[in-house]
Amino acid sequence: MKKHQKFIKLLLIIIIVIGLSNCQKKKSSYEKDVNLEQVNLYYRYKNDTLIKSVLLDETNVEFNNEFSMLKRKSDKEDLNFHFNLETPRLFKFYSFEPMSIPFMVYVTPGDSLVYRLENNTIIFKGTNAAHYNFFKELNDLNLKYPDYDEKLGLSDFIENRKTDYQKRLDFLEEYAKDRNTSNSFYQKIRAVLRFQYINGMLNTKLLPKGAITDYTDYLKDIDVEIFNRNDQDDNVYFQLALTNYIKVITEMKLGDNAFSREVLEFQLNFIEKHLKGETKEYAITKMLSEFNKQLDLKNIDILQDKIDNYLPQIENEKFKAVLQKVNRRLNTINNQLIDKVFSDTLINPEGEILTFKEVLKEQKDKTKIIDFWASWCAPCIKEIKNSYQYRQQLIKEKNISFIYVSIDKDPEKWKQKVEELEEFGMDKYQYLIPETNNSALRTFFNVSSIPHYAILD
Repeated sequence: MKKHQKFIKLLLIIIIVIGLSNCQKKKSSYEKDVNLEQVNLYYRYKNDTLIKSVLLDETNVEFNNEFSMLKRKSDKEDLNFHFNLETPRLFKFYSFEPMSIPFMVYVTPGDSLVYRLENNTIIFKGTNAAHYNFFKELNDLNLKYPDYDEKLGLSDFIENRKTDYQKRLDFLEEYAKDRNTSNSFYQKIRAVLRFQYINGMLNTKLLPKGAITDYTDYLKDIDVEIFNRNDQDDNVYFQLALTNYIKVITEMKLGDNAFSREVLEFQLNFIEKHLKGETKEYAITKMLSEFNKQLDLKNIDILQDKIDNYLPQIENEKFKAVLQKVNRRLNTINNQLIDKVFSDTLINPEGEILTFKEVLKEQKDKTKIIDFWASWCAPCIKEIKNSYQYRQQLIKEKNISFIYVSIDKDPEKWKQKVEELEEFGMDKYQYLIPETNNSALRTFFNVSSIPHYAILD
């Protein structure tokens, strides 16, 4: 175990593109219930070559393993969507190739619409089209979330945020009235805008350190009770706001001491005391999951104790599956999975099979960043392109090496995407996890969604 001690001491980090950043390959489970109504979304131009692929998915894929439809135009597949749905629900929908602006759409059972790409935006026509086009038209207003201005201070930041929120509410009121939208659409979008505003107020990354001097006053209009509702599982801003609220309360009580044992105990006790139902289960799962992602090995015992305690209490199967997966990972660490990880196999673009140990040896004494990605993952590709210059700087100045590990199922699509991205630093250290491989790498590094990063000293 000692010879692998350095390997074990790793920092796992997850980068999430704000609002819509995680990718995960999943198949729909909505079609299992024969009582569901079908939704039909048709690509308008059958012979048009503009859109090559399009994605329909949950607004927040963090814990969702149920639904994802990536459609690619080919001889065997068109860009039409047909799926079953029980109740109205928010999804995200966007063109992946070429990349369009990802907007949320409000889908109702029985909807039948056509869509097209226009000016980098998906536009819908048909019954309930107004439910699909709202966020596109809101975006056309070019409203900008107010930033913090040190010259003006916190009070002006708060007022500017309130003013911006009111403008969005006013637009919703006019939009719903003019287009005669359903009441369920109006109520859902109003909740989205509300928690979008609240999340902006609670995201302390938007504020300089020390800007909030009186947390009680700052939080006076945000009470924990607003989160005790079980009708927002499709509202990503509700989940983000809840997470940031717990973090702000923690910072108010304990200071900036993230991912310590004391913080985890406080957060779980706060959740037990103030939240209920599925909101409580989500919050417990989220805090334990985040603690796991930033896990210091000396804290394995407390995390395992907490998961063992909460697993029998969690009723939501989705959240239970998340905690079970974390628990399996902790058990593999305790059971010295390291040898299995070292011997796990990868394939390079030339078709050669290498062990993970051999891949690491090629990097010698460099700090290694493992980037788990896939050719179909839009956030992964966006991050690869946007971070190119920064990665090159790290390689030159910090003795860092990047290793790219794809979870693609189709080796040809993987190799094609690697070639397309060569100009962005993807010309070497490319590996694919074999489809037949029950990957010890993915288990050990807790790769449940992508992009996902691991840093090895």
